[in-house]
Amino acid sequence: MSDDDLELQIKMTRGGDAGNKETMKATVSAPDVETLDDRVTDLRERMKEWSLEFRNIQPEEERLLADDQSRLGETEA
Repeated sequence: MSDDDLELQIKMTRGGDAGNKETMKATVSAPDVETLDDRVTDLRERMKEWSLEFRNIQPEEERLLADDQSRLGETEA
């Protein structure tokens, strides 16, 4: 990339709390503003598609801990 190229960093975050937040980052570069605008528009559409796909990824419903390990305290071995 030459010194004349333009570069734009994009960060998109979805979700409210720490347990339900996705973040995507991308960098777009171009030799001029018109090309940068076209590339950003294309990237925006692609990021929208990706965010819809990522939103559908859900954790497995299976519990990772046995019921007797779900609370702090001593358990029998």
